[in-house]
Amino acid sequence: MSRKNMLIIVLLLIGIGGMIALEGYIKPRAHAQAIQYEAEQNDPMTHDIRNSLSFASPYMGNAGNFINLNASLPLREIGRTFQLYPEEQTAELRFQAVAGALKEEKLKEFLLYNSTANFVMIDNLEKLIFAFEDQVFSISRDKVETWYGSTESLASLRDAKTWKTEVQSRLQDAEYVSDYVEKLVEQQEAL
Repeated sequence: MSRKNMLIIVLLLIGIGGMIALEGYIKPRAHAQAIQYEAEQNDPMTHDIRNSLSFASPYMGNAGNFINLNASLPLREIGRTFQLYPEEQTAELRFQAVAGALKEEKLKEFLLYNSTANFVMIDNLEKLIFAFEDQVFSISRDKVETWYGSTESLASLRDAKTWKTEVQSRLQDAEYVSDYVEKLVEQQEAL
């Protein structure tokens, strides 16, 4: 066999070996990591807030920004619609799910995490309503600002490290989360 043919065979074997490694190991591993990352983004305890920081806005009237912000936060897999009430500076998210079907602790974590994120990222949002098929939860900015005791504004929580220490790490304390929901969230049955 000539050197040229030998070189072609070696290159072919290297190509086949590379293809087997790519299809049999690298792609499945990358796919598994992507699935794991997506699952982490759907849990307030492991969510990476840096993905949501680009949606910070001084005004709630930017509907696309509001949609994308909430699509980047936990519970994004649940279908929803939204309604903005600019005169009252209120936003309502209408979830196509029953709140009672969610684990109570996860629902409370969601209410704390997502409401805080919305008020932190949208400067003039004064009230946020999470409407599920069976229950409606309302949260106001002034209560959230008082809760965090931010001397400047909630916008100071836009730093990823500050967010992790002031918001996310406190989700591990079930009493803290329950206090937030009991003191800040108004709850009523859906009509």
